[in-house]
Amino acid sequence: MRERALDEAPAPFSAPPEPVPEPEPAHLVSPQVTPRTLQLAAMSPARAALELAWPGIIEQLIRASGQPIAFAMVGRFGAVATAAVGASGQFLFLLFPVWGALSTGTVALIARRMGEGRSGAAADAARQSLVLAAILGVLSGGAFVLLARPLLALIGADSDVIDTAAPYLGVIGGLNVFQTVSIIGLNAMRAAGDTRTPMFVTLAGSILAVGLTYALVFPAGYGVIGAAYAQVLASVAFAGVTLGLLWRGRADLRLAGGGWAIRGETVRSLMSVSLPSVAETLLFSVGILALGGIVFRFGTDAFAAHQIVSSVEALSFLPCVGFSAAASALVGQSLGMRQPQRAMSVGWAATRMAAFWTSAMGLAFALVPAFFIGLFTSSSDVVASGIGAMIVIGVAQPFQAIIFTIGGALRGAGDTRYTLALTIFNWFVVRFPLAVILGIVLGWGLTGVWIAVAIDYTIRAGLMARRFHGGAWQRRRI
Repeated sequence: MRERALDEAPAPFSAPPEPVPEPEPAHLVSPQVTPRTLQLAAMSPARAALELAWPGIIEQLIRASGQPIAFAMVGRFGAVATAAVGASGQFLFLLFPVWGALSTGTVALIARRMGEGRSGAAADAARQSLVLAAILGVLSGGAFVLLARPLLALIGADSDVIDTAAPYLGVIGGLNVFQTVSIIGLNAMRAAGDTRTPMFVTLAGSILAVGLTYALVFPAGYGVIGAAYAQVLASVAFAGVTLGLLWRGRADLRLAGGGWAIRGETVRSLMSVSLPSVAETLLFSVGILALGGIVFRFGTDAFAAHQIVSSVEALSFLPCVGFSAAASALVGQSLGMRQPQRAMSVGWAATRMAAFWTSAMGLAFALVPAFFIGLFTSSSDVVASGIGAMIVIGVAQPFQAIIFTIGGALRGAGDTRYTLALTIFNWFVVRFPLAVILGIVLGWGLTGVWIAVAIDYTIRAGLMARRFHGGAWQRRRI
C-alpha cells in the first residue's frame, strides 16, 4: 500500500471533514509554549518524528533484551522453574491494560497542553496520572497476592509449578505499583518531547535488574524468588529516579510546585481518552489467547512454530513502537498549537519511516523464513510447520507499520473510540472467522491462520489510513 494512495483516499462513509484553521507559524504561537515544543515545531515533520523515535527504538531493544537474560538465569534451575516464571509472565500481561489505560490518556493530554502553551496544566495532568497509577498499582497488586494460586491453577499448572510460581507472581504482581508509576512517568516525559531521558533511565534500570537478578539468584542463593526480589528492587529504583527527574523538570514539564489532590475535571479528560484504550488492550490480550487456542488444534509443532513466528514478528515492529510514540506526542502538540495540517504531516512522515523498516524486515522474512525460525528451535518439524506462516507475515509487515504508527497518531489526538471500534470489527468479523475458515475448515493449518492475520492487517491499515486522512480526529477536544 503506497502512502500516495493513502493520501488520496476518501474519508470512510462520512461527510467531508469540516474546515480547520490554517496552521500558525511556530514563531507566532503563544510565547508560553515551551522551548522544546517550539524546537520540535521548527523541524520538518520527518526530522521531528525521527528526533523523538530513535531513542524510543533503542529503548524498546533494551527492554526486549533484558527480560530474556533474566529468564535464562532462572532456567538454570530446571523445567519447573522455567515453567513457573513463564506461567507467571502470562498473567503479568494483565497489567498491560492498566498501563495502556493511563499511558494513552497521559500522552494525549500532556502533549495537547504543552502545544497550547499550558505547561502548568500539563504538569497537573502528569500529577493526576501518577496518583491514579499508584492507586491502580496497589489495587491490582492486592488482586495478584490474593489470586496467584487460583490463577495458576486455572491454566492447568501442576502443584510443583504452582508452589514455585505463586510466590514469584505474588511478589512481582503484588508490588507492580513501582513499575506502573515509572511507566506513566516516562510516558509523561515523552509527551513533553523528551524521549532521550526515558531511554537512558531504561538502560540503567535494565542493567541494574540484570545485575541484581544474578546476585540474588546465584551468590545470595535465593533461587527463583530471588529473580522476583531483584525485579522489585530495580522497579523501586526506577520509580525513584523517574519521579526525581520529573520533580526537577524534563522538557519544561515539572511536578514541583503543584497540588496532588484528585481533580474530577482532569480525571474525566484522562478517562475519556483512556477507557476505550483499556477495552482495546483487553480485547487484544484475550484475542491472542483465543487465537492460540485455534492453533493448538494443529498439534504441538504447529503451536511451537506459532509462538516463534509471533516472537520474530515482534522484533520487526519494535521500531514501530518508537515511531508510534513519536507520532502520538507530535500530533498532540501540533493540535495544541492549532496546526492540524502539521499534525497530519508528522503522522504520515512517521508512518513512512516505520513502513520502510518493516518492509525491509518483511522481505527478509519472506526470502529466508527457515533461517529466522531456526534461530529459536532445533526441531526440523517445527521449522517446517512455520515456514508458510513466516512468508505470509513477511508480506504483511508494511501494513503492520501503518496500524502501529497511524494508531499512535490517532491516540495522540484522543481518537481512541475509533481505534476500539476498529479492533472489535477486525477481531470478530475478520480475524477469528477467517482463521477458523482458512485454518480448520479448508485445512490450511497454521499458514491459514496467519493468512487471516495478514488480511486483518491489510483491512485495518486501510481503514486507519482513511480515518487519519479524513481529519475528523483534528476536531477531538480533550
